[in-house]
Amino acid sequence: MAAADAQVEQEVALGNMRRLRGLIPIFLVLNLLLLAVFVLGPASPMSAMQQQWWQAVVQVYAGTSTWLVLVLLATWRIVRRARVDRAGRVVQFVAPLSFLVFTVVLTALDQWITPNISPYLLGCMSVSLLFLLPPATATWLFAITYGLYFVAIGLTQTDASILLSNRANGFGATLLGLVLSLGLWRRNTQYLLLQRELTARNATLEKQQDELVWLATRDALTALYNRREFMRLAEEELRRAQRHGGFTSAIVIDLDHFKVINDRYGHPAGDKVLVHVAQCLLGGVRGTDLVARIGGEEFMVLLPRTDIEAATQLADKLRRLVHAAPASIGRDLQIPVTASFGVGCLPAGGDGAIAPLYAAADKALYDAKRMGRNRVERVEPDASLTPSDFQRMRR
Repeated sequence: MAAADAQVEQEVALGNMRRLRGLIPIFLVLNLLLLAVFVLGPASPMSAMQQQWWQAVVQVYAGTSTWLVLVLLATWRIVRRARVDRAGRVVQFVAPLSFLVFTVVLTALDQWITPNISPYLLGCMSVSLLFLLPPATATWLFAITYGLYFVAIGLTQTDASILLSNRANGFGATLLGLVLSLGLWRRNTQYLLLQRELTARNATLEKQQDELVWLATRDALTALYNRREFMRLAEEELRRAQRHGGFTSAIVIDLDHFKVINDRYGHPAGDKVLVHVAQCLLGGVRGTDLVARIGGEEFMVLLPRTDIEAATQLADKLRRLVHAAPASIGRDLQIPVTASFGVGCLPAGGDGAIAPLYAAADKALYDAKRMGRNRVERVEPDASLTPSDFQRMRR
């Protein structure tokens, strides 16, 4: 229990401070209203004892009002720091103790005119309900309060039987307040710890969900989009272009003689070449472009709001980046890499499907391979061509 209490003590203490910040103005207003009622005085003449009681009660309400203002200022400073330090813990103890002392004094003064101990009973119940106090703090608080109560009513209540009864009833009220305080603290601690556990589990689930989404949408080797996710995003972009107009271009990239690299250096080296090329492509495109590995040694880049000229220029830039940077395999091995690039473009007014754009870029890539590799070729935009037309052109 002590370990659990320590885990929530700071959070509960800050909650007490925030609660005090809202409660003290209410107590202050009520205290001033009661002070005004007593200052106006009773309608009928009072005896000497009643007069003495009235003056003492007025002084108590006046002093309490000043004290509430001081506690409110201290509470505001602590809440603004958003952390309860040693001074905050002192305020957390002094504030409820002050409230209980106030009820003790009122109860003791009331003994001059009535044996009633209602102010003290209400004080014990109110502190238990309004403040969440650690068990040790609550025990000391109610023990000190009852000690003051025991002495105070002995100063003003002269009837021995009433004094004994009030002390016994006061002990019951104190014990009831302490038990209620301990029960609420334990219940609140369990709630906070359960809430933290649920928050941690939700965070873990969200992290696992993000990982699953990443695995479902990314290529495990290069961390680029995989083919399925790329096609989905590309069709969304094409539908957007269909609504708002503008060209959409795509570049299909295929590494030259990649089988030779695998046969000569091994598949692990080939994997490093693929990762190297993926980084070159990512480093050369814009933030709005989509890059994917769509299979084997083939990559694809989607270029939203880009015409054929700009797409061709970007493809040549990427070609030069790949050609200029050999893939580093270990300490002493540098493998030169080249790639062929095919550029396709769809004008505004298409049907929002990726197939014609992919087929156009793939046809241009075939031309680049056929014409010597390590080059860029393009197919001019033509919204009337279908994938079947491009296949016939390729054959």
